[in-house]
Amino acid sequence: MFNSFKKLIAKGSWHSLAAIIVVLVAGPEIMMSIELMAMVELLGASTFVLMYVAGFKLFFAKLASKYKKFERHSVLVIPPLSILKQMPSLAFHAIPERTFSLCFFGFIAVGMGCIYSKMLIGA
Repeated sequence: MFNSFKKLIAKGSWHSLAAIIVVLVAGPEIMMSIELMAMVELLGASTFVLMYVAGFKLFFAKLASKYKKFERHSVLVIPPLSILKQMPSLAFHAIPERTFSLCFFGFIAVGMGCIYSKMLIGA
């Protein structure tokens, strides 16, 4: 039992000695490599998220341009935030006419359809 313990200690001391030699020879490059690994980890995650954000932004940019094209004949005025802080009542002018009308009539149609189907079922 004492021999196996002695071999284990000797092996551990050689590993410790090798680690100390590597640290002394490498010097400040070890800290630089640790910082570089942390930076790569951070940049990898942020690049991954940035890729998806850019894709969503491109998708919604096309959608926004089509929506602006749809609302181009209505009085849709979206003032900048600095002007909205000075005159908050301008927020009422940011209601798009066509979209509001479509939602209003769609709500009425769905409501009437639900009431009519409830009458037909007899519930």
